[in-house]
Amino acid sequence: MTNKQNNNKVTINETPAMQSADNFLTVFYEREKLHPDKVYLRQPEGELWHEFTWFEVGQQARKLVTLLRSLGLKKGDHVGILSKNCYQWIIADLAILMGGFVSIPYYPTLPANELNEIIKLSSIKALFVGKLEQWEQQQAGVPDEIPCIAFQNYQGNSKVDCELQFDEILAQFEPAKEVHHPSADELFTIIYTSGTTGTPKGVMLTYECANQVMLGERRSPVYGIYQGVSQRILSYLPLNHIAERIITELSSIVSGSEVSFTESLDLFAKNLQSVQPTLFFAVPRIWTKIQQGILAKLPQKKLNIILKVPILNGIIKNKIRHGLGLSEVRSAISGAAPVSASLLAWFAKLDIHIQEVYGATELAGGVSYNAINDIAPGTVGKPVPGAEIKVDSETDEVLVKAPWTMTGYYNDPDKTADVFEGDYYKTGDTGRFDSQGNLIITGRIKDTFKTAKGKFILPVPMEHKFAVNSLIEQVVVTGIGLVQPIALVCLSENASSIGDEEVTNDLLSTLRTINGSLESYSTVSTLIVFREVWAEDSGFFTPTLKLKRHVIDAAFKDNYELWENTKESIIWV
Repeated sequence: MTNKQNNNKVTINETPAMQSADNFLTVFYEREKLHPDKVYLRQPEGELWHEFTWFEVGQQARKLVTLLRSLGLKKGDHVGILSKNCYQWIIADLAILMGGFVSIPYYPTLPANELNEIIKLSSIKALFVGKLEQWEQQQAGVPDEIPCIAFQNYQGNSKVDCELQFDEILAQFEPAKEVHHPSADELFTIIYTSGTTGTPKGVMLTYECANQVMLGERRSPVYGIYQGVSQRILSYLPLNHIAERIITELSSIVSGSEVSFTESLDLFAKNLQSVQPTLFFAVPRIWTKIQQGILAKLPQKKLNIILKVPILNGIIKNKIRHGLGLSEVRSAISGAAPVSASLLAWFAKLDIHIQEVYGATELAGGVSYNAINDIAPGTVGKPVPGAEIKVDSETDEVLVKAPWTMTGYYNDPDKTADVFEGDYYKTGDTGRFDSQGNLIITGRIKDTFKTAKGKFILPVPMEHKFAVNSLIEQVVVTGIGLVQPIALVCLSENASSIGDEEVTNDLLSTLRTINGSLESYSTVSTLIVFREVWAEDSGFFTPTLKLKRHVIDAAFKDNYELWENTKESIIWV
């Protein structure tokens, strides 16, 4: 246990076997031997950090391999992981792969009925159960015949009582002497999409999919994940999401980086400041919350004045970045949902240059990206090397072909066929290219709706326009069947210190500005302002904090016509 944090760049050496490796698991085996005493994983507990070296991680994983084989599991069997991010998550995943099994990670917040559905869909033979807040309810979704292996109990989380306990296994079992060396075409993982509608689909990714992503980055460091130096990564977004899996697990193995975990949501800011990561990934809502936190302490008008003073400019920017925990970040990444150009521009003024990635679980992560030296706000950048992207001339749908595309959906050939057009994956997103070859995502095909005038509305570009106003935290443009669209708005914390009249006037000004930039058929007639922000557990969000439009519409659609007919531009509810 230690509190020290090395903030210097550490050049990473590689063996010939690493350089020629055709899978990331081989790289891990080499790192165990190359630098066994180097810290790999860090777990906070109060003021202390528990640290685990590459050798220790490998030994613990091998002991779990011995356990899994003792349970009768055979090569190719499926093993699940249900836990929030922690060091045992990575060790358990490595054990699954080292044993020749297939890793099936689940969202740690799944209710019992949904968990039961996905467990049955994924055909697991064993389940690692870890850091959870609602295990007392969730365990009803786990069939009795599936053996559960429990991580240690974490303070503030559920106590997980399983016959098989992580610490006891480490004390009782010897490390496996024989570990798996996968071939490229073997199944590495099945990731069930969070989805905004319908039954979750199991995305099958082979080792080749994962390897192509990271090998491509080593050849041409578009993302900045692999730069020949050890990164410091803070892991807090669900590890079963493809972006976090690639950045936290795969990239850390390939680049020999150090991974620290957060203790809890309440301690996120403290952990971030302590780690000062060099690589930081966040979804747009997290970036918005970080912005709101800054503005709560330093209002926009005051910040603008300070940034105009040459002497104070550098001082205040450094102070803000260090206070956030982003003083040494080399790669600040956003993904999983669209981010507004105005938010990117706001952070750029603080010298935090956010690079947006575009992709999907089915694409093993990203296929286009704003490269470190070529950030184009309002776009998701250019295709990464190896990816081919085109836009359907009739539907504007974005189609992608890449060597790391999934092999299909598990046990669902019909849905697999539906999402492919030849070799191209049909993303379901609409888009276009700008004159510089950057891809602009304009929305989701399924999110497009028609007004009573028979006009189609793309809500995402309109929502990005509202993001310019720092008083707005969440916005959904909707109104299927209405004469004009309306917008549902939740206010940010910054609005709490301002009176209703001032907020109303500010929102009216924003509304007039936005409507002035839109075609008449798409102008927003009414802003519905909610006094309470939609909570993350309201059912309105996916686990990656994307809004579920169909759920929001179902909750409020009975009021849409009434709100439109009031003829008021701002309605408080």
